[in-house]
Parts: sequence; C-alpha cells; structure tokens
Amino acid sequence: MNILHTETLKSWGGQQNKVLKEMLTARDLGHDCFLICNPGSEIARRAKRNGFHVTELSMHKKNFHQTIPFFLKYIREHQIDTVISHGSTDSWIVAVAGNLSRQRPYLLRERHNLFPIKGYLSRLQHRKMFDRILVLGSSVRNYLESIGVASERCFLLPSTVDIDHFVRTTPSLRREYHIPEDAVVVGVLTSLIEAKGVFDFFEAVKILLGRYPSLYVVFGGNYSERTRESIERYFEDRPREKARIVWTGFVRDPATVMKDLDIFLFPSHTEGLGTVILEAMAAKLPVIVYDQEPMNILVRNGINGFTCPFRDHNCLADKAGILIDDPQLRKAMGEKSFEYVRANYSDDTLKRRIHELLESIDA
Repeated sequence: MNILHTETLKSWGGQQNKVLKEMLTARDLGHDCFLICNPGSEIARRAKRNGFHVTELSMHKKNFHQTIPFFLKYIREHQIDTVISHGSTDSWIVAVAGNLSRQRPYLLRERHNLFPIKGYLSRLQHRKMFDRILVLGSSVRNYLESIGVASERCFLLPSTVDIDHFVRTTPSLRREYHIPEDAVVVGVLTSLIEAKGVFDFFEAVKILLGRYPSLYVVFGGNYSERTRESIERYFEDRPREKARIVWTGFVRDPATVMKDLDIFLFPSHTEGLGTVILEAMAAKLPVIVYDQEPMNILVRNGINGFTCPFRDHNCLADKAGILIDDPQLRKAMGEKSFEYVRANYSDDTLKRRIHELLESIDA
C-alpha cells in the first residue's frame, strides 16, 4: 500500500514525532510511505534522513488554488492508496483533493489534540469528508462524538514510547549543565506557550526555589528570547534562584534529559494524549499534572504522581514539595509510571494498531 502523510507545522514536537513513528512502523509492515510538508520543517529533515520520499510544498490558507491541483497530480502519479493528514491546513487540502480525485484514496484525518473545532465547515469536514478519524485517546474520541462524529468512524491510534531506548540511554543533563549529582531536579519538556502551562510551571517554580535552596529547575524545549526574558523577570530580585534555572533549548533526545530529572512537573492546559507524559513515565519519573483529561487518565493521583485543580499553582508546588522531601516516594511512583507505560503505551502497541488499521482498509 502507498501511504501519503501530510504535515504543515515546521517545528518539532510530539505530533511530528508520532507522524514519523507511524511512517517507520508502516514501512516495517511492508508499506511504502510518502510525506508532503512545508519547506524547511524539521520533519522533512528527519524523514529524509530515514530514507523516505519527501516533498516540500508551501501549504497555507491562501494558496489552495495551487496546492489542491498539486495533490490531485501527486495522488495520481504516485498511485496513493491512503492519505493521512495531521494538521489543519493540510487536512483541508487532503479533504478536497482526495474527494475530487478519480483514484479516491482512503482518507484519514488524525486528531493530535483537544483544541475545539468551532466552525460549521470544520465540523462537517470531520463528520463527512474523511473515511475515518484517528484519535490518540478516549478524550479525543468523546469530544468528536459530542460534535457529531459517529463513534464507529473513530479509530484509536495512541501515542507510544520506545521503552527500550529509554532503558538503555545514558543521561547527560547534569554533566552538561554542571548540576550536582545529589541535587533534586524538577523539570519539564515542552514548548514555551501558554497552552502548555509554562507560566503555571514558573509560578510553581518560583515558590519551590524559595523553599528549597539546593533545588534545580530545568526547562527543555524551544523558546524565544523575548518570552524567556519576560519569565526571568519573575526572578529579577532573586539572582541566586535564577541561577538555578537551566534552559536547554530544543531537546533532540528527551531520554538524555528526562533520566536526569527527579520530578516531572507538567501543568499543561490541554493535550490530545500527552506524549511527553508517556516519555516521563518511561524515564521512571513521578508526574504532576492538572486534574483534567487526558492528563489525569495517565497520572493516577497518589500512585504514579499527583493531580491538582486547574491553575492552582500552590497545589503544584505543594505536591512537588512532597516528592522533594521523600526520595523513596519519588522512586516508588517512578516505578509505577514505568510499569504503566510499558504495559499500555509501548511501540509494540502502535505497530499492532497500525497493522489492524491497514488490514481493515485492505479488506
């Protein structure tokens, strides 16, 4: 089967990681995979490095008159059997071109998040213009059903983690940033945007750094200097605390950072499933999140971490404090995290689900 994936986002994150992982898995199962993405995107570079056929095409809302004819020609010339779209703009291109194509490939739209689908046309797209919608978890499925997508048209394809990679990887964070081996480290890996809870994270961190004079804090992920400067103003009159905040920038291999953390503090406001939570669990970390889906499905309060009321910075700090003060509890919760992710979200699960999906299309 010839499978075309499409992605418009240029940056790298959990969504792009999952797209590439799906392509690698389908290839292992004997299928040919193609990718159309925006020029200069990180996924283009990585897909090429992995030997995939990659086409870089500028896709935005003002050039549908160019991209739709391009897709029609591409589907015909490459004899595409199935198209899987991942972003907003590329999904519109796929929905229109796919339904106009004489070849009429099987059309799949993957929902990676819980962002609201507000417009009538966008809801119609999900209900009628794709053969099936791929969902990361029950929270996404429930939301889609609430806007009229038939449950039988949703197919569960969860994010997964390469457990073996996390087990065998040697961390490098403490050595690289000269963090003492006996220091407790609270960290997060995410993008520096409000929806990911970064301001909530730093509100809690401000409390923790004041309470624990030897604590270190790590922010891993892309950020702009302007946003970083606005956050560092929290600590303008506290230079010693500011000195214990480590900014790693983009992290190519999360395992190298996460395995040197002690606590993963992730007060994100919304996630499709939360790949980064799964990675933290694979690193044997206790995780602190807000008490809302899907985060509270992965993190069971008092078992493999803690949940807090939404926007309660004091709760985030208090729960982190419990773990800072109790290394045995940190270890026990981290082990529970690892057991849960290994049993439910290993890459073997993704391979099985992709096999079932493609078999159902062939049938």
